[in-house]
Amino acid sequence: MSTPDGRTLVSGASDLDGLVASLDRAIADMRQLAELMLDELRALESRDLDGLQQVVTEKQTLLTRLEAETAQQRHWIEAACFSFTPDGIEQFIQGFDQNDQLGIRWSTLLDHTRRCDQLNRDNARSIDRDRRRVAMTLRLLKGEDAITTTYDPQGRPASSGQRGRSISQA
Repeated sequence: MSTPDGRTLVSGASDLDGLVASLDRAIADMRQLAELMLDELRALESRDLDGLQQVVTEKQTLLTRLEAETAQQRHWIEAACFSFTPDGIEQFIQGFDQNDQLGIRWSTLLDHTRRCDQLNRDNARSIDRDRRRVAMTLRLLKGEDAITTTYDPQGRPASSGQRGRSISQA
């Protein structure tokens, strides 16, 4: 196959079939990643360290596979003289996706990627919320005010002068 300006797309239909298969594998992996990220959130919320460690290990294996698929997809797209960017991939699809095999799969993969990105942000917020809760508890146990730091006239952090009692003094 070649482009209207004579560029070679890929060495043939089998390469397109390989790209389709690669997209299918990436979609399946992204679905699995979304499930793992939900498992991760449950493990975080229930403070299940063993479960969390298992999820992290599975995620790492899956991410390694996804990176390999992405590298292969990049190779196919760039071998056809298109850039591996959203615009370049869109041009590739418009020029050579005669049976709408690639466009649907690419769109599905992008949807799953967006979902995983949102789940990742949700998990990060959960971790940050727990971190802040622990930090506040530690400040209270040390007898420090739980409110935010005040500032002196020069704009430097200053203690409020009134400190609470530590748990050992209470």
